[in-house]
Amino acid sequence: MERDTSWSWNDDGIGRLRLYSLTGGRTTPTRQLDLAALVHASSGDPPPLDGEGEQIHALCRVEARSIAELAGLLRQPATVIKILVADLLDSGALVHATPDFSADPTDIDILERVLDGLRALSH
Repeated sequence: MERDTSWSWNDDGIGRLRLYSLTGGRTTPTRQLDLAALVHASSGDPPPLDGEGEQIHALCRVEARSIAELAGLLRQPATVIKILVADLLDSGALVHATPDFSADPTDIDILERVLDGLRALSH
């Protein structure tokens, strides 16, 4: 008989919900997230979290983690992790550790901050 791989088990042997239950039945995240996208826990108290959301948040408190790394550490498909991370980003529990490239590249405030950063590097 073939093993049912749609279940995952935590260390104490208690079965977890099927993958579609982890994502609330959703198959796409609310945001575009690359496998290399880095996220970390936001400062302050997170909203109430449970299960994988709590695990992701705990891992990201230590250091910024990529989607691919989180998927490997939690032994979950990358798509599931993208959905969960997007939910955590939407709730404010996580923030991007990489710049948001969707910003307007001609925004004068952004250009001034880049210039200030470059000046600081040259001193």
